[in-house]
Amino acid sequence: MTTDTAPMTLASYQLRLPSFEGPLDVLLSLIEREKLDISDLSLVTVTDGFLAHIDALEDATPRLLADFLGVAARLLVLKSRALLPRPEVHEAVEDVDDLAEQLREYQRMRNVANGLGEAQVALWRSYSRSAPPVARPTRMMFVLPPVAHLGRALVRAIARQPAEPEPVLMRRVVSVAEMAGRLLAAITASKRSRRFVDLVSKTDREETVAGFIALLALWRRRQIDVQQDGLFADIMIEPVSAGEGTTP
Repeated sequence: MTTDTAPMTLASYQLRLPSFEGPLDVLLSLIEREKLDISDLSLVTVTDGFLAHIDALEDATPRLLADFLGVAARLLVLKSRALLPRPEVHEAVEDVDDLAEQLREYQRMRNVANGLGEAQVALWRSYSRSAPPVARPTRMMFVLPPVAHLGRALVRAIARQPAEPEPVLMRRVVSVAEMAGRLLAAITASKRSRRFVDLVSKTDREETVAGFIALLALWRRRQIDVQQDGLFADIMIEPVSAGEGTTP
């Protein structure tokens, strides 16, 4: 006759610790429900005791080892959470102003409730509601103004128009090359001394400046001769004798 032996389970393993004595799954349940402080529990002692229990068995099943590993992993997570620092939880302080507003709202609701109760006792079944009057659409009428008014409005509209800018004539710009040609032609045609101020405009400053630069360029090229007797005296332009000028 053969006798079937029941398989070994984790519930058959009894822990004997200073703070707990009983099955391992009961220990896990107490810790998860915060009935037992896991900080007082040594996981090394639990593991060593289970390994000694396994060594005492003749045939330890893999399922028994797997069940212990599952419980041990859960205990390790709970132990880690207990050891890690947690952020401080500050209790919300109720604002005094918010509390006062809530009390005022409660008083208003209580007055409304008292009024409704009195109306109920007086057997009232209808309540008035103050509603704003219905706004009626505004009637608009278009009236054609007289023709004289339209004429005056047109005149005022034209008067408000900005005035057209006055046209500005573009002044002709005289170049240095043109002034050099003019001075050389005047001296060559007259074949005598000429004053510089007589060959340029007396009102156009830009033309005078361009003429003076052209005068210096012609003198440097020795196409004309320049004489000035004193400071701020008239500049006299004279033609150059034949053979003395140089080609630019």
